[in-house]
Amino acid sequence: MKKCIFNWSGGKDSALALYHCLNNPDLDIRYLVTTINDAVDRISMHGVRVELLIKQAESIGIPLYQVRLPEMPGMTEYDAVMRDTMEHFREEGITHAIFGDIFLEELPRRPFSRGWYHRHLPLMETRHN
Repeated sequence: MKKCIFNWSGGKDSALALYHCLNNPDLDIRYLVTTINDAVDRISMHGVRVELLIKQAESIGIPLYQVRLPEMPGMTEYDAVMRDTMEHFREEGITHAIFGDIFLEELPRRPFSRGWYHRHLPLMETRHN
């Protein structure tokens, strides 16, 4: 069984991908991972309040891991935070990161894109649903 984190945006694409992953007996989803804009206490991707994010994770029954970022991090700062975060997961034995973003392939240079992860975090396998 593959130990995984699931990159959770709180949106419908993430929800559908997570549904499929939870029905796959080869995947063990250990955490929902979400980046938070620390200045406004909202999900970086969609602007959803953290209170709703916490309720989503509680209702799903998977622990939430919040990655706190400043309001406008530069790529150097973002890379450092994400490397530390992924190293933490690797130390726990997590080997896979799963994404459910519908347009992920179209964003080769942006954070959370397949290309970004393969260039910056080569020790963790990524899977896109």
